[in-house]
Formats: sequence, structure tokens, C-alpha cells
Amino acid sequence: MANIRIGVIGCGGIANSRHLPEIEKSNGGEIYALCDIDPKALNNAGDKYNVPPERRFENYMDLIKCPEVDAIDICTPNYLHCTMAHAAIAEGKPFCIEKPIGMNYDEVIQLKKAADEANIKSMVCFSYRFMPAVRYAKWLIQQGNLGEINAVYAQYLKSSAFIKGRRLDWRFEKRYARYGVSGDLGVHLIDLATFLAGDIQKIYADTGIVVKERKKLDSEEYAPVETDDYCNFLAKFKNGASATFSITRCAPGNANRVCAEVYGNKGGIRFDLNKSDTLEVCVNDKMVPTEVPKEFFTTQMQEFINVINGKADEYVPTLEDGCKGQKILDAILDSAETGTWITL
Repeated sequence: MANIRIGVIGCGGIANSRHLPEIEKSNGGEIYALCDIDPKALNNAGDKYNVPPERRFENYMDLIKCPEVDAIDICTPNYLHCTMAHAAIAEGKPFCIEKPIGMNYDEVIQLKKAADEANIKSMVCFSYRFMPAVRYAKWLIQQGNLGEINAVYAQYLKSSAFIKGRRLDWRFEKRYARYGVSGDLGVHLIDLATFLAGDIQKIYADTGIVVKERKKLDSEEYAPVETDDYCNFLAKFKNGASATFSITRCAPGNANRVCAEVYGNKGGIRFDLNKSDTLEVCVNDKMVPTEVPKEFFTTQMQEFINVINGKADEYVPTLEDGCKGQKILDAILDSAETGTWITL
């Protein structure tokens, strides 16, 4: 079978840290074309991954319409996601899309409808869903090891708000991101929790901004930060379970710490995804470190290739999963603004 020729839109941080290296190492995929509005970022990635100049595009439509490109990988700021995905659908090309899918629930539900009607294969890049500890945790829960789930505790801690000299990039402006850490980081925890414990019914959230202003990208002028630096919220699941979520980019000493605990009436599990090949499982009322079996190991971009080839497993995040997460993100903003519980 010929390799899937993937066109990657956006050559920034997430593309370079995960998407591009995983495609390069994948079985059945290749980095065929690249796109970025920044010529330096585009050419750096093109040189690194041996993409010839004629397949380096500054206009994303040129990449999407390139006849040899089989599939589209969208690694851009939030406000561009749905527009680019609709363009991929119009060309009949499968796509994977960074999270959150879009800027609001109405936008993303329309995207799902369009993809469904056109029968276009897709995947949402909830990257922690592909970690072995998470996939094994899901399997253990499916086997009934935890019984009826009653509680979830999840944290996502970073110190990135305090990076020296960090300027007002797109994540800090509502017109480009809408959500702050709630959408950038918290959506990962939302997806993990719903993946492991079921659908969320209502939430109560508190958000805030710690670093109030930053220098603009193109000048020494300061401008206000508009999106949340921290987001803490409570949630109730449809099955009656309760959850506590803590998300922040203002936690010195934490480069990227993602931890979760899930408890039921028969047992519990917990994991730290900085050590994603192990998790702790409750055995005889004690938490026991457990290595994850090799069959639960994979990568995000390998799974996208599997989706295209009709070999997706049951753990792959879908547009439906992304829509669920988006509805919760909107509810977080509503709850933080009104100071009330929001029922989904």
C-alpha cells in the first residue's frame, strides 16, 4: 500500500514537537507538503524534513488543493481550524485537527455535520488520548476493575505564563483563541475525563488572569491579556460521579504536568503522564505501580494514518468527542462569568 501523503498546515510549536516527527516515524505516512504564513518557520521545517520548495506553501488553500496531497493535518490557531477543515472537506480529503476544534460549539457542530454528510474521515488531536497509560486505564475500566465510577480528580500544571520575555502571542487574544488555558490545556483533561468516566452533565467554574499585560509581538507596546491563565472547575457526570479539575499556566516548577485519578466502588487508578508507560492500580486497597502492556502503545499521527486506512481503534478521538469538549468549554466561560452552575 502506498504511503498516505500528508500536508501539514502550520509549522509552529505543536507541529514540530509532535505532528511532524510522528509522521516521519510512522508506518504508512509521509510528510508531503507544508504550509505556514511565516517563511522562516516554513523553510526551517521544509529543510529539516526534506520537503522540496515547490511543496512549501504560504497559502493553505494551495496546499489543500494540491492534487498529490492525500490528507490534511491542521496545526494552526483556534480561529482557523474550522475554516481549514471545511476546505479539506470540500476537496474530499480526510483531516486531523488540533484542539479545541473551533471557537464555539455552534461552529464545531456545523463542521461535524459537513464531515458526516460528505463521509470524510477525521480525527481530533487530543494528544493525551494516545498515551499508553490512558489507553490502558480505559481498558481496565471497561473490564470492570473500578466498578461504578464515583470520582475523578485531574490536574494540568504548567509554568509557561512566566516564561521570561514571553509576548502577547495568539493564545492571549480572544479573537484568535477565545479560550485561555481552559481551551489550550483544560480541554485535554475534559477529553480524558469523558473518555474514562462518561459524559459530563453540569459544571461550575472559576477562571482568572494572573499576568495582566504583555508586550505585543511586533512592538514594545504593552497590551492586555484577554484569556484565562487558570481555570478550576467542578463537574457532575450523568452517571452521578463528581470531578475536580485544576488547570494553570502559573505553576512554577511544572514544565508540563498532567495527572489524573479515577475512583469507583471496586478500585481506582491514577497516572502522571510524564511517566506515560506506567500507572498505579488499586490492588488489595493499595496503589501498585503497574507497567502498561505493549499493545497499548501508539502515537497520535500513526492513529490518524490508521483512521484513513480504515483501521481506527475504539480509542481514537472523533469530531463527536471534540464537540462534547467544545460544549463544556463554552459552559466554563458562561459559569465563570455568571458565577453559577451551568447544565449542559
